[in-house]
Amino acid sequence: MILGYLGAGALLAGLVMGGFSALLSFWAGWRDADVFIQVGRRAFYAAAAMTAIAALLLEVALLTHDFSLAYVAEHTDLSTPIPLVAAGFYGGQEGSLLYWTLILGVLGSASLVASARIGARVAAYAAGILALILSFFLFVLAVVASPFDLLSITPPDGLGLNPVLRDGGMLIHPPVVLAGFASFAIPFAFACAALLAGRVDAAWIRHTRRFALLAWSLQSAGLLLGMWWAYHVLGWGGYWSWDPVENVALMPWLATTAFLHSSQVQETRGRLRTWNFGLAILAFLLVVFGTFIVRSGVVPSVHTFAISAIGPWFFAFLFACIVFATALVAFRAGGARVHVEPAPAVSREGAFVLQNLLLIGVIAVVFWGTILPLVSGMLGAERVVGTAYYERAAGPIFVAILALMAVGPLLPWRRAGSPSLRALRWPAATACVVLVGLLLVGVRSAPALLAFPLAAGAAATVFTMYGRAFKKPRTILRKRRRYGAYLAHLGLVVVVAGLAASHFAQQEKDVTLQPGEKVTVAGYTLTYTGSEQLQRQDHTDFVAAMRFGDQTLEPSRATYAGLGGQALTHVAITTTPTADVYVVLAATGTDGSASFRVFVNPLVTWIWAGGAVIILGVVLGNVGERSVVPELARRRVPVTLPA
Repeated sequence: MILGYLGAGALLAGLVMGGFSALLSFWAGWRDADVFIQVGRRAFYAAAAMTAIAALLLEVALLTHDFSLAYVAEHTDLSTPIPLVAAGFYGGQEGSLLYWTLILGVLGSASLVASARIGARVAAYAAGILALILSFFLFVLAVVASPFDLLSITPPDGLGLNPVLRDGGMLIHPPVVLAGFASFAIPFAFACAALLAGRVDAAWIRHTRRFALLAWSLQSAGLLLGMWWAYHVLGWGGYWSWDPVENVALMPWLATTAFLHSSQVQETRGRLRTWNFGLAILAFLLVVFGTFIVRSGVVPSVHTFAISAIGPWFFAFLFACIVFATALVAFRAGGARVHVEPAPAVSREGAFVLQNLLLIGVIAVVFWGTILPLVSGMLGAERVVGTAYYERAAGPIFVAILALMAVGPLLPWRRAGSPSLRALRWPAATACVVLVGLLLVGVRSAPALLAFPLAAGAAATVFTMYGRAFKKPRTILRKRRRYGAYLAHLGLVVVVAGLAASHFAQQEKDVTLQPGEKVTVAGYTLTYTGSEQLQRQDHTDFVAAMRFGDQTLEPSRATYAGLGGQALTHVAITTTPTADVYVVLAATGTDGSASFRVFVNPLVTWIWAGGAVIILGVVLGNVGERSVVPELARRRVPVTLPA
């Protein structure tokens, strides 16, 4: 019980310090008062420290099974393994909000520590904005949905973790994706601070670029880990269903992808200033929108939390953020325009602009598909948006982006000449060879005939760029950010190949077998050898055995009597050099028979391998790299707005 009082007190103390930091930082930035800027920043550090103390107290309460706390009793029990008890910290609504707030406090503090070089006023306004965001979360945690609420009677045991969450994926996916969501606040805060301070040069980009990369990398890893978890746990043979909560995690990733590319244009050529402000702000607004969707339950999803009192608060926060950001961009971004010649269409600048427009197009498609059930329901005729909508609407845009990946890196800045255009022969030839090969082996699916050749062309472009660099090996070290990005491009190509193969060439079969009978799918033969019922500590397992070569696959179904007979599928997966054989136990009969759904998913492992290459490219390209000098600074162009 004492932990509950201490935790609630830490949240209230953090809220007070966060509010003080916000007020003082804005006032100090307006007055350009260096001493008070420092005080406001330290108040933010204090609020972050109080958040960390509250998080530590909640974790201690979980690990010591302090069931006097409602949160501990609702999300753990005495039989839950210790690693999953610890993971219960972010397994529920209140705990996940506290985890998010903790990450925001830590990363916000790190960004403010490193903000001295961008100007005192920008740093002060950034501290104020971060403190406002932190204070909102602390208010929700302290007043609306506290993880430290006490029960009037302490139960002897808790309800336990949801069976779906009793998996190793619980230890890696939620903390990564929640940390990614929290990270998007840093670029947003510094973009708004730069506008408030009238600093529209690339200084804020250079400062926040690594935090934007961190957010992008965490979100990339979170999305891939979520796909892997869904693939291994849910038992439907896939990994992405265009679920609303999947969509709201994807959209800020797309916006930040656009920002990371267009920021290069501003750093190198001094263009797209207003566009970069808009993208950094858009990414965070999409995060807040996604949080509202997840926390309010207004859109049906397997990922959303139960409807609670915090939904209206997040809606109000989203509205306030939209009004603030829109007004700021409308009234302050006008001075960010630089009067230079329009970028030629056939140039690297032109490719970046087109790519950004395409990414915004994908965001618009996904956003509309996500909110359409809500909007149509309010009008009295709720519409269900299925996978076909996203494939028809977003598929062609993704194909165009893939084509740009094959062309854009080979184009020079300014106008492309004949030598640059001749370099396109390698990706074009590679794409043609792959297209002919697919036609010869009998592939007739139009999407597949587009995706695979374009992916091959994009890979050829990466190898072309590395081939040029190997002639001067020092170039890779001197420009490792660029070549790290090319490696990330290659990883994305591998992911696309895995997605396309597993989607267009997947085969499945539903079958009921007696012991000794066989089933063959896509040339893979499995033999059913029998099933058994096993009594575990907290559930009953029905386990079937399928012989595959010299391996034995054991798909099963677990039934939890203590949770109203809730059943959970445990998938059996084995990986061959070209495909995954994926077996789901659908049902068992009293006569010893069993019903299975068998999938053969080609090249699924390429998705996970490609994701690892993407993260590796980001790390190798940016760790220890110094900021480049922006083009405008070299030209000595004025970049401060008039008072």
